[in-house]
Amino acid sequence: MLLRLPHRQFVFTLPKCLRPYFVHNRTLFSDISHLIFELIQDYYNEVSGQDITTGLILSHQTAGDFVRIHPHRHGILIEGGFDDEGNFVYLPISSTIQMTELFRRKVIKYFKENKLINTDFAKNLLSWKNSGFSIDNSVRIFGSNDKARESLAQYIARCPISLEKLKYEAFHSQVLFKTPKYNDYFKENFRVFDAVVFIALVTAHIPPKHKQLIRRYG
Repeated sequence: MLLRLPHRQFVFTLPKCLRPYFVHNRTLFSDISHLIFELIQDYYNEVSGQDITTGLILSHQTAGDFVRIHPHRHGILIEGGFDDEGNFVYLPISSTIQMTELFRRKVIKYFKENKLINTDFAKNLLSWKNSGFSIDNSVRIFGSNDKARESLAQYIARCPISLEKLKYEAFHSQVLFKTPKYNDYFKENFRVFDAVVFIALVTAHIPPKHKQLIRRYG
């Protein structure tokens, strides 16, 4: 699906207080995903001064480090799009500061309009200096690099855990989860879980039947 054009990986993150909504209401994924595509499409149209047709593949990930619940989105986005005559218009995005603020406001508006949060909570979220919303686009893939594009596509569709990071201690009925890098959030690079607890954590990431967690737009 990926054209031989420049792409970027985008990672969309929401504040902790909104993440539980996505655990208990999996239908939110499709609405917020569509909101993200419209945001980017409008951004490109504004920057280019014309109607641009871009393309985005968006994957909903539910797991963070050590299989904790952390709903976020990974996207592969064309750096630009096509005009009405089919010409490619190159539109690199260097800074995501303004886009992140627009993302915050659109998500909060969606939550309020759908009665998921009240007006006071919405105003509170808008007042936070450190909003908890973020957009990272530091990973760039050139059109000629087929291997990098394939690796990125595999990465955004990966499972919540890697078996290479797990070791089962049968005697103690415990699972040792070890990562190669030190985790700044947990202040360690390994954790020990009781087997039953670990199974509960993993099964929380199984999507509902027929729920598609990877979508394409444009």
